[in-house]
Amino acid sequence: MTDPHRALHRALVRLYPSWTLLSSETTPWASVTFYGMRHVMHYRGPAPDASLGEQELALAGHLVADISARVQDGVIVIEALTIETGEPV
Repeated sequence: MTDPHRALHRALVRLYPSWTLLSSETTPWASVTFYGMRHVMHYRGPAPDASLGEQELALAGHLVADISARVQDGVIVIEALTIETGEPV
């Protein structure tokens, strides 16, 4: 299965090509019926526009269930939740 963390990073950099990844981390996430990952990524670059949460980010075998962005001390902080879809990659 595709690594959703790397796929999410690639999708974000396609939207914002001037972003530079500073650091990132993932933690497993699960509910009664779903499995996924929580992602926190730190970028340097221009602030994202307000439509980031409305973008369709294509990740093979996963969907972006939630994503948010904020700028903290000049660093863009992305927090996202991806969920496995069970679709073949």
